Amino acid sequence: MSRRARVVSASVVVALGVALGLRAWLLRDPTPYFDERRGRILAVERESVVDSLGTHEAHLRVTSTSHLRVELAIRRPSYTPQDSGQVRRPLFLILGGHERGKGAGALIGDTRGAVFASMEYPFEGNHRAKGLAIVAQVPLIRRALYDTPPAAQIALDYLLARPDVDPTRVELVGASFGAPFATIVAARDPRVTRLWLAHGGGDTHAMIDRGLEKEIGNRFLRAPVTALANLLASGPRFTPERWIANVAPRPVVMLNAEDDEKIPRRSVEILYAAASAPKELIWLPGNHMQGNRPEVLQRLIEAVLTRADLPAARADVPPVRALPSSAAAPPD
Repeated sequence: MSRRARVVSASVVVALGVALGLRAWLLRDPTPYFDERRGRILAVERESVVDSLGTHEAHLRVTSTSHLRVELAIRRPSYTPQDSGQVRRPLFLILGGHERGKGAGALIGDTRGAVFASMEYPFEGNHRAKGLAIVAQVPLIRRALYDTPPAAQIALDYLLARPDVDPTRVELVGASFGAPFATIVAARDPRVTRLWLAHGGGDTHAMIDRGLEKEIGNRFLRAPVTALANLLASGPRFTPERWIANVAPRPVVMLNAEDDEKIPRRSVEILYAAASAPKELIWLPGNHMQGNRPEVLQRLIEAVLTRADLPAARADVPPVRALPSSAAAPPD
């Protein structure tokens, strides 16, 4: 073999080794990081409080000893002097869309006697980055993906220390983007008593591919982009079908749309098949949830709250209203 051939062969071997090493690092077990990043609650700061139509909403920032900060919006009934906030109430922690974040709880309207908390995702980059601009966001995106499960557990640490929360009724709701994270949290945290997945699915590779269809219509051109995006997002590690069986014996309820244009039906079937009993799959009419489809959101909310045995909404509280499809999360 010539010297040039030996150099080329050695270069190929080195490149292959680097590629395999990088792949192994990207797909490493995230659980040690989750445990280390959670830490303990160091400080709680109240940012704002609003009372309206018998509902109290507070925005808080919870900081852990790992310096992970969690921004929460908490909606609850306005307490009377008689109960003074000592009545234990069901807790719903909502992990919603990546843009709506802690604004997801505002869609609930009447709290129906429960405490609702929604969480901002710990992403410090640009939510609106498109195309090649996303490349610069990859490190921040990966950091946020790994920080979200411990952030949700920090939120639970704070919420379950409150005197108005019933620790035997902890309902974790993962909606759309939040479904995989909610599944991981429920699988790891026995304090969650029931997992709700709204418009979620398994097989992150298939869901990323569906999301790229508009930008890259040719499936052959799209395939390598999908594979790279799934790798960079640690999709094989975070895909919820790897985690969901560990939620049992606590129940899992999946609510999916019959005409969902973002979640492939096969992804729903994969996730449901991976779950252990008790489990339930409910198909609701309509498309994927978004701000300009209030009827879809209202159906989901009613399905969850009715099955959770909460009372009917009060007549003086308005239902979910439509938002422009381009609207960002509601202002804090």
